[in-house]
Amino acid sequence: MAAEAFLQDLLEEATCSICLEYFQDPVLIPECGHNFCRGCLTRSWGMSKSEASCPQCRQTYRPRSTLPNRQLARVLEEARRCGDPWCEEGGNFCPKHRVPFKLFCKHHEALICVVCDQSKQHQGHWVIPLEEAFEEYQIKVEDCLKAQKEQKEKITTYKRDTEQRVQEMLDFIEKEKKNVVAEFRELQLWLEGQEKLLLTQMEETEKDIMARKEEGLAKHMEELGSLDHLIQEIEEKLQQPASKLLQDIGSILKKYRDKETYENRVDLLLEPKWTIWDHSDMTVLLKSAMKKLRDTLESGLQLQEVNVIRDPHTAHPDQLDVSKDRKYVKGLKPVKRIYPDPKCESPYVLGWQEFSTGRHFWTVGVRDAVEWSLGVAKKPLNLTNVEETRHWQVGKWGGDYMAISPSECSDLVLTEEPMRIRVSLNCEGGQVSFFDASTASLLHTFSDASLVGETLLPCFYLREGGTLPSKRRHP
Repeated sequence: MAAEAFLQDLLEEATCSICLEYFQDPVLIPECGHNFCRGCLTRSWGMSKSEASCPQCRQTYRPRSTLPNRQLARVLEEARRCGDPWCEEGGNFCPKHRVPFKLFCKHHEALICVVCDQSKQHQGHWVIPLEEAFEEYQIKVEDCLKAQKEQKEKITTYKRDTEQRVQEMLDFIEKEKKNVVAEFRELQLWLEGQEKLLLTQMEETEKDIMARKEEGLAKHMEELGSLDHLIQEIEEKLQQPASKLLQDIGSILKKYRDKETYENRVDLLLEPKWTIWDHSDMTVLLKSAMKKLRDTLESGLQLQEVNVIRDPHTAHPDQLDVSKDRKYVKGLKPVKRIYPDPKCESPYVLGWQEFSTGRHFWTVGVRDAVEWSLGVAKKPLNLTNVEETRHWQVGKWGGDYMAISPSECSDLVLTEEPMRIRVSLNCEGGQVSFFDASTASLLHTFSDASLVGETLLPCFYLREGGTLPSKRRHP
């Protein structure tokens, strides 16, 4: 308190009583000893040049007798250089009125002095003592600090979880890259092996043809030699006179008759001809297989989003209502009939689209459905009793989530209720996967070879009071 009183006295001594600010170029009136800013005192003279009165005590003095107070100016200069002593005390003094802060205006949420409290600026405001404001706002500041620390912890946790998820995703992508390289390498090695096998078979065919050629030529050369000898013998006979020609003519004609004619020869190249045609047919097969492989990869490598359209002709007539655009189905309260409709008693509806190749996905909202299921169904379909149709589906029955297929029925343990389900179909891979579309979390995957090469349709099951709208992915 003593230091505060000293600061208060110092403030009063360093303040001009005319402008109530720190002295600027202070001057002293010798007659009374009071100090003022030179500019303030000069303006107070008015038109008088010979005599004036002190603005503070009204002592008369001669304007020319004022003296510059250099000592006070130096003290003020040092004070400014070192900083205001009241500011060093944490802003305990009002800079306008040079008195300590004792009050707190809740309207402006600012410290004020007793003089400020009486001013028009704070007239009618809720003003409380500084001590009460400190206690109140200390609690508020502590609450703000706690909230900020909690927010910081949330952000830190989110950052850590995000970094972990990103790293897991990068690790998964790296693993899948290696799998893709391995699959293509295996395919490449298999194709190279098949190419080598086919080329080896063709080379064996070439060798067989050449061997048959050599064998045939050797026999032909031997036969040509025999024919040359017989021809020469016959020609010599023709040159002989009648008595010589007819002599031993029977043996010459017997040699001719015993000689086989060329038309009855066995074709040694018949078997290689069939082999060559087999190779040619294999080339046609390879072209067709490669085209099918390219088409399969080109369609399968691109995941296609499907805007599923419901087929109203497959919907239960009493329990399901399909919208006009066929993208929305609503469960209705069953109608009690004396003679039930022979059509399926289960509230199923099938999609309009059919899939047999490629990869496709569609998203369905389940937030407003209490009991539901969705997935794919396999042709042929039994519209009289849809439950007899082979299904691969996940759903919610009696509050429990389950995965059901012709060969599987298992419970699903979910950490949170899914609002949207994404169905992903891989025809060539024989897989149907189900995801929580909001979090990309895998719920279940069916891997079934019986799906490959079959025609599959989206299917939906819905009980009373629910809806199953199709949802397109946001671009």
